[in-house]
Amino acid sequence: MKTSSFALAAGLLAAGGAQAQLLDGATAPRTLSSTPAPSQPFAKVQPVPRTYMGNAAEPVGLRNPAKSEFGVYVADPKLFGGINLSPHVALETGYANLYTRGYHFADYARPDEVNGALGTKGFNSYLAARVNVPVNDSFSAYGKVGVAYSERVAHDKTLRATASDSDVGAYAGMGARYKLTEKASVSAQYEQYGNSAKKWGSETNNSGLSAKFRMGF
Repeated sequence: MKTSSFALAAGLLAAGGAQAQLLDGATAPRTLSSTPAPSQPFAKVQPVPRTYMGNAAEPVGLRNPAKSEFGVYVADPKLFGGINLSPHVALETGYANLYTRGYHFADYARPDEVNGALGTKGFNSYLAARVNVPVNDSFSAYGKVGVAYSERVAHDKTLRATASDSDVGAYAGMGARYKLTEKASVSAQYEQYGNSAKKWGSETNNSGLSAKFRMGF
């Protein structure tokens, strides 16, 4: 009698353990580590930074020293900003002093150094479509086409008169940049602001070819 009771108890325990294992297996979460993830057709598409801006005239990290008795350091701005429509196409606008030399020392003994080129003030501006062409990691190029608006205000001290003039015309720009090292690069660009260079001659210097060597530390 005792033997049969022990056998029945053992059988009940074994059945209970098997049922518990089945329940545990049914309720345990299934691992998907070995299951390949479904392919994402746009996984490699990265968001494009929408806006950008900068000052092409002033080197990065340069700060204005204090004024001296001989003159002052000034920075003629050459500002630009835009909206990226795609990774290679943008809508861009820009502004520059009519006569700009970037970051330079203006001598108090020369009023034209402080007040502008020969007493003339004004600006060049543009609105253009820009196309970026990244050739490789070291070399890139771009082209821009649009419309330019320029304004000139000249002060004649002898006649004590002020004359103003404006120009609206086609804007074209192109350039290239070559990265020499991680901290050094050389670039060249060409810009044409309507007919301002032809109309105002030496009083503006933004139309034409320019080159720049930049080195960081």
